[in-house]
Amino acid sequence: MRKGKIYLLIAVFIITFGGVALIYNDIYSFIIYIAVILGIFIPAYLYGRKIEESNQLYINEITDKIKDSSDKSINKFPIGIIIIDNNKKIEWANNFIYKHLNLVDIIGKNILDVVPEIEDLFGIDTVTDNQFNIEEKYYKVNYQKDSGYIYFFDITDIKVVMQRFKDTRPALVLINIDNLEDIYDELDDESSSKLDLKVTTTLTEWAKKYGIFLKRIDEDRFLGVLNIKNLKDIEKEKFSILDNIRDLKEEFDVQVTLSIGAGTGTDFLPELGELSKTALDLALGRGGDQVAIKDVDGTIRLYGGKTNPQEKRTRIKARVISNALADIIKESDKVIVMGHKNPDFDAIGACIGILEFTKLNDRECYIVLNEEDIDETISKVMLEVEEDKDLFSQFITSDDAWDLMTQNTTLIIVDTSDSYRVIDVGLLTKSNKKVVIDHHRRGEDIIANPLLTYIEPYASSASELIAELIEYQAKNKKISQTSATIMLGGMVVDSQNFAVRTGSRTFDAAAYLRSNGADPIKVKTILKEPLQNLRNRAEIISNSIELTEDILVAIAPEDKIYTNVMLAQSADLLLTIKGIEASFVVGRLSDDIVGISARSLGNKNVQLVMENMGGGGHLSNAATQIKTENLNEVNYELIKNIQKILIDK
Repeated sequence: MRKGKIYLLIAVFIITFGGVALIYNDIYSFIIYIAVILGIFIPAYLYGRKIEESNQLYINEITDKIKDSSDKSINKFPIGIIIIDNNKKIEWANNFIYKHLNLVDIIGKNILDVVPEIEDLFGIDTVTDNQFNIEEKYYKVNYQKDSGYIYFFDITDIKVVMQRFKDTRPALVLINIDNLEDIYDELDDESSSKLDLKVTTTLTEWAKKYGIFLKRIDEDRFLGVLNIKNLKDIEKEKFSILDNIRDLKEEFDVQVTLSIGAGTGTDFLPELGELSKTALDLALGRGGDQVAIKDVDGTIRLYGGKTNPQEKRTRIKARVISNALADIIKESDKVIVMGHKNPDFDAIGACIGILEFTKLNDRECYIVLNEEDIDETISKVMLEVEEDKDLFSQFITSDDAWDLMTQNTTLIIVDTSDSYRVIDVGLLTKSNKKVVIDHHRRGEDIIANPLLTYIEPYASSASELIAELIEYQAKNKKISQTSATIMLGGMVVDSQNFAVRTGSRTFDAAAYLRSNGADPIKVKTILKEPLQNLRNRAEIISNSIELTEDILVAIAPEDKIYTNVMLAQSADLLLTIKGIEASFVVGRLSDDIVGISARSLGNKNVQLVMENMGGGGHLSNAATQIKTENLNEVNYELIKNIQKILIDK
């Protein structure tokens, strides 16, 4: 630039000088002028050409570098690019697509014919990011709808690292030998030692197989540490260790079972310990012989539960619970008791039992029962209650209970432990002091923070449990004849006339109620039903099909509405057929609710089937309700779950 200015000044000077020479006709000066011009402008021209050539060479080099960089970014970097038109036909693809997705001759073809794995990308109108498994690799795929560009980012290495991280996260398991003391009581010392050695050896071999660090921490309990990958492998086998331990019965002639609780989802070991403890409590609360896995996000997975729960309650425990409940009641200003939604005979009997228990401890008690909760059977029970004015006066509605409840009122929930199944969730939320008494297996939505929980899945009914608690408080006092009769009715209904889930303690409780004036004839009278009910059951049973040689499924006529009791009675009746181990009945409870009642003789766990469909209950007695208008769809889902859980297990 500086030289250019100098040349410009010289040129101006020469032109000026040449002009003067021409003006004065000085030929010598003019010759000198021409020579100077040639001497200056020829080098200047040559220098300019050299600069121009140098600049052009520099520009060409830069252009080549940019082009090479562009080619590398499009064809050599680990990013795939496909351009499609409005009809999803491929217009162009870079080398990455051909090389890594093993594609050839794709121009003009529909993208979904070439890469069908990314079909979900085109289901939304906006820009979409998703991860897909293509040709055994993982890609994050970004689709720009406006431009038609689809970008494929290879994230396989990231996925591998993340999976390795997930697989190596810790899991904690607590293993409990169920009823160990009772088992040892049945065996002599030599057999007990052999059984203990066999159980320990079986658990140790299982732990070695799946990479578990196993340590015995008590006579009947083991602690195991493993990683998530190994836990998944064990889950694929559906915890076959339960079957291995259960099979020891053939050798030792005693029922040996395990309960396992596992905690997952966090690296913080104290939290894992709490999760595994909670999971074990859940497994034990559901009757044992099963596994509960609880994740830090609250999800629970269940395995096992193939055998009827063994009696774990002792009279000592019952007396301790009875005294603890009495202490809680004495420290309360009053008691409010409620059962589950659509209460049955046992729920009402249990509520009345709590009322009698409370009276023995000099406190007032009120039973929550709303008009809409009363069905045909309960209406007959209430007719019996109305004859006892003192008893009838203690029944109140949810609104009345809300007004009566204070900070010092104890709310007792009977015949359910699930928070969403109680008659009034609002009362549950308002109460500061809660007690739970139930005979069903614990579910995931168990009532939180109760002062006392008494859940015994082996018992025939909640009425049985409460009758035994009353016995420890009554001393020389008696409960009313009406109360004893209704409680006995609850036991009769839930045990199917003392045919299922009936232990020696069941008959002891029934005998106690009978000694207090319980009238079995009145129970039978209350349970009498119209002829039409028998016809309805016959109609339902006539629609049954043999799913297998020992499983029956009946679907009620679609144009009729039935009660829970009707479906349950029909399932019970199907179970009386020779060779049948499990029965299921599907029917409408209303225009938009379909109910399923499930029964078994104890060899098949119908509870697992019902839990899979949003319900619950007991190993041999379970049910669910599904909000839908499509009866056939529910029946299809039921058969699919039976196939998966009971047949293809």
